[in-house]
Amino acid sequence: MQRHAAAGFAGFILRKRLGAAALALACGWPSLALAADRWEPVAGEAAITLPDPLQAKGIAGASLRCAEQKWSLTLTLAPEAIARPGEMAAKLFVGAQVFEAVTKAENGGLSVPVAGLALAPMKTGTRAKVTIEGAEPALEAVFPLRGSKVAIEAAEPFCSKRDMSGYERIGLTPYSSYLLEARELRKDEIKLFRKATTAEPVVSAAKSVMQDGRSLLFVELCGSSWYYGASGCNVAVFARLSETAEWKQVYDTEGADLYLDTSTLVDGWPNLIALPKKGGGDEVLWAWSGDGYAVSEGGAVATGPEEPSAQDEQ
Repeated sequence: MQRHAAAGFAGFILRKRLGAAALALACGWPSLALAADRWEPVAGEAAITLPDPLQAKGIAGASLRCAEQKWSLTLTLAPEAIARPGEMAAKLFVGAQVFEAVTKAENGGLSVPVAGLALAPMKTGTRAKVTIEGAEPALEAVFPLRGSKVAIEAAEPFCSKRDMSGYERIGLTPYSSYLLEARELRKDEIKLFRKATTAEPVVSAAKSVMQDGRSLLFVELCGSSWYYGASGCNVAVFARLSETAEWKQVYDTEGADLYLDTSTLVDGWPNLIALPKKGGGDEVLWAWSGDGYAVSEGGAVATGPEEPSAQDEQ
């Protein structure tokens, strides 16, 4: 009798567990059964383990990592695949977009740089395909993007900052002595922000004065990712040739960490380097265009100030 009761109870527990697993699958709840087909962030690291590829040739798996605000896709090769020495062309397909990169062998696998512009479609897409050109046999894989948005956003805060010690950092602060001047220059934008969000923006400022007397005033408004985009901030820059001249707005874009490259001047004005405030992404070079700052041709900055920019000092 006891044996029958025990067997009945065990059967009840088994049915209950199977029912819970089926319910989890139906409702999309996290479970061991689901873990194999979704992106999984590594706890406490700027790293993500990708699920097994849906289709693959010579690629067994992959992980996405971020260091110094740059993302890279590390591909693990299948036993039969051999990565030849030297650089190879790679392509990352996300939806209708194609991102080209140069890959090289690293620790028995391949490291593929991922452009910052690729992150947004990777978060919202359904599949991504990576191909390596010039490899024998061919190397390619298609990965599902289920859970990619949650995983990337979980990993972003752990991505290390880039080494910008060779540049002058713009230290924006809400306690700047230039705050009254900054508020006056941005009063119209502050009014628009207040009307749209029914809130008051946090205003920060900083000033950089050049040796010849010209100066740049940096004004940051923060308070809404809905209004200003992912960073939740906006930065405007004003320039003037002397202390008695009028300020002129020469830069206005989404919030970023800004640095001055004073070793490279255009018409006496230093280059601006903008880095994402958090997570990974490409740095963008802004150069003086004669009437203000504009994105320099090529955009991304790849060298430190000790290696001269292609744009000669004028």
